[in-house]
Order: sequence, then C-alpha cells, then structure tokens
Amino acid sequence: MKTAKLAIILLVSICIFSCKKEVAKVEKETLKRPNIIFLMDDQHRFDALGILNKQVITPTLDNLAKNGVLYSQAVCQAPMCVPSRNSMMLGLYPNQTGVYRNSDGLKDEELPVKTMAEYFKEAGYETAGFGKTHWGKHKTNTRGFETRYTSEIKEEGGFTMLEMNPEAKKKYDDEIADMGPGEENNLGYLGFTSKLEEEQHRDGWITKQVLNYINKREDERPLFLYLSYMKPHAGHNVPKGYEDLYDADIIKYAEQPNWTADNSPHSEGVNRRDMYREYWSKASKEDWQLMTMRYYANVTWIDDMMGRTLAALKEKGLLENTLIVYTSDHGEMLGERYYKFNKYNLYDASVRIPMILSGTALPKKIQRNSVDNLSAENTDLLPTLLDFADIKQDNRLLGESLLSTNRNKATFAALHERKGEAAFMWRTANYKLILVFNKKENAINYTEKDIITGEFYNLEEDPKEWTNLYNSKNILSLQKTYQKELINFLNQQEMLVE
Repeated sequence: MKTAKLAIILLVSICIFSCKKEVAKVEKETLKRPNIIFLMDDQHRFDALGILNKQVITPTLDNLAKNGVLYSQAVCQAPMCVPSRNSMMLGLYPNQTGVYRNSDGLKDEELPVKTMAEYFKEAGYETAGFGKTHWGKHKTNTRGFETRYTSEIKEEGGFTMLEMNPEAKKKYDDEIADMGPGEENNLGYLGFTSKLEEEQHRDGWITKQVLNYINKREDERPLFLYLSYMKPHAGHNVPKGYEDLYDADIIKYAEQPNWTADNSPHSEGVNRRDMYREYWSKASKEDWQLMTMRYYANVTWIDDMMGRTLAALKEKGLLENTLIVYTSDHGEMLGERYYKFNKYNLYDASVRIPMILSGTALPKKIQRNSVDNLSAENTDLLPTLLDFADIKQDNRLLGESLLSTNRNKATFAALHERKGEAAFMWRTANYKLILVFNKKENAINYTEKDIITGEFYNLEEDPKEWTNLYNSKNILSLQKTYQKELINFLNQQEMLVE
C-alpha cells in the first residue's frame, strides 16, 4: 500500500512538473512573439507619399518603406470609412459582413468572426487601441482592446476626448463649425491654418494619450498597438507650422477631362456632386493650390505624429522585435475626374491606398526597400498578421497573406451608394472592370443577367480613367474574362451576417 501511495505521489509530481514545464514553454513562446504596431490614417491617397510624389513630405512613412516593402497595388474593399474598416478589422468583404455604407454597422452580438484585436488578446498579447475604428451606428464594447482611447466616437467604447477634455473638444468643434458634415464642404477642403494648439485637435489629443501610455507601459507581454488618425480627411485646418514646409505656388493639382458633364456610370448622382462642381469649376488656381497643399500638410502632420510615436516605442525598447503595418481606409479624389472630392466611387484615387509592412521582425525572405506589385487588399492584413504571429484562423478568410508571392492576380472593391444597385470592381495593375448589378439581398448568386452597365479602363494608357472602353470591340474578349473572374469571386463571398 505504501509503495502504491509513493507511486501515485511520484506520478502526480511528474504530471505537475510536466504541466508547469509546458505552461512555462507556452509563456516563453508567447513572450518571444513579435510586437505588432498597426498605424492607420483616414482618406490618404495612395500617391501622397514622399517616395512616390516629391510634392509630399512624409519622412516617417518613407523610412518605413525604405526598411520594408511598399505594396503598390493595394486597395480598400469599400471607398468609405465604416464598411472599409469593418472589412479590414474582421478580414471579410462587405458582402460577407452586410456593412455596405457609412450608415450601417453591426452590434457586438452580430459579429460573425473575431476582430483583429480579439485574436491578439486571446493569443496572449497586450492590446491597446488609440483613435478611430468607426465600427458604425451601434454602441459597441472595445472589441478586444484592453486599453482604449478614441478621439470623439463615443460609441466605440473606452475613453474619449469629449469626456476627458471637453473644453478642447469644444474649441475644435467651434473652429470647424462652418465646414459642414464631415468637415467636407468647400470651405472644409479649401481650409485654413488652425489657431488651435495640436492637443486641441482630435488627432493631437490621441497622440498625447498614446505617448503617455508608451512611457508608462510595464507589461511584459508582446504588444499589439493600434493607432488610427482621423486626418488627412478634410477639413484642412492644419496646425501651424506644417503649411510653412510647402510652397503653394508650385503645387500641382488635379487636371480635368474635357467634359461638359460627369461621366461616371457607377457613381452618378452621389458624392455631393453639384456642390463641389459649382464651386471648384470656378475656383482660382490659387485656391486649387491652397486646397491641395493643405491636404499634403495634413499628411505631413500625421506623418510627424507617427514618427514621434515610433521614436517613443524605440526608446522603450519596443521596436527590437516588431512588425510595423501602415495603411489607410480609402483614398481621396482631390477634385479629379470632373470635380470629384472625397470618395464614394471605384476610381483609383478613391480605392487605392498606401500600404507598407516594415520593422525589425519582417521576415528575411522579404527584401527591404522593395516594391511589391502583386495584388494587395486591406482584407489581406488580418490573415497576414495571423500567419506572421502563428495564430490560427477560427474561420476561413478569403484574404491572403501578403508575405506570400502566390496571391490572386486581381483586387476587389464594392460600392453600394445607389438605391437598388451594387457596383463591384475587379482590378489588376493594367486594367480595371467595374460592373453595376441589380442588387441582390443575399449578396451572392450574381449572374450576367443581373448586369445593368459597366466601365472598363486601360490603366497603363489611361491612368486617370477618362476613357471608358466598356463593350469596345478591341477589348471585348478581355472584358469577358474579367467579368467571369469578378462574378466567380463575388459568389465565393458567402454572407456571414443575416
């Protein structure tokens, strides 16, 4: 009996020792995982980077690209904030989430998959989110962020500028009061030099919060840090000092096609067309240059705050084993293509985005200071990060790892701004097809019979997309190929939200 008891005690001791050893191994593996720093801004054109456009000053983003990879063909999945950001944070397409427009959104209990932050939190990361996620119309919890600060959207959970510094928020609101909804009327675009201090701006306040957090952080877990700014989205009320870096007199601005009316079959009648066309068709060269320059100055301000954040992370030793991601939710037309402003269409200035992977933990197989010309989408970011951190997907995501060179040849985006219609884009570096369908409520099973009209562009010869070749004899065969591929891809997007 005594021998049996000793055997049991020994067996239990071995089990306890083994379990402790296994737990220690898991904890060690978790601690070895790289930090993820996710940087994002709002309405940033794909070409508003110093490395692509000498008019723009972006030393932080240029440095990330020089020490990483720039994805030259990256696109968003919907050219507006809410559906684009839902797609990115969930790794799903708009047809899968059912979030098509800025007026949409999902309740917490309706989320069909884990959010990006939830994946990392469950994998043992400390998760901290600063700035805009813009989930939509419903009040939400923090959706995986343990630390959460937002500039003004109180529905997103966490601390807000309105609660913590209402005096500064009121000063900001007073300054932009005449810029209209979303700060996007004509004054919002023309802009002016702000009279406010940086911390009285929403993005300046967020920067102060993230710097305070970094300086005080003591957590030993790997870090998933999300920092998302509200600019360079209009209004163009840039803090003092940033406009001084530019010479407005030499700024190049949007060229206009020789049209007497808008020619945009998939997006006619949206995007506050009359208001913009009436003003900017008569605006002076000086106003065009000021408007464009102030957009770039906003870009430079955001770039500077990102740089200060990365410097603080480096000082804290948090960039030694780190992957850095940078992207935006959509582009900005800046008056291109017959006085179009903001987004709400599927043309390149709106759907293409700047995208960079960088950092000390970037795999060795990825060449630094390189440009990846393959397809890339914001829906690829979640599977990329999960693959990189060795975290298993709970549900099959259609996005692909950007660390792979075996990716789809084309990219996809959707627009649901016109009642009863759905417009979809299928784009390669050389050509773009846009098809307008009678919208299906179940979002799948589209066929050729559902097509209303379309657009087709040769992006090599016509990068401004002024010449619609749809149904032209010389491209009809290629158009049909793209059409078949687009419909096939659409019908893979099983709707996950009823």
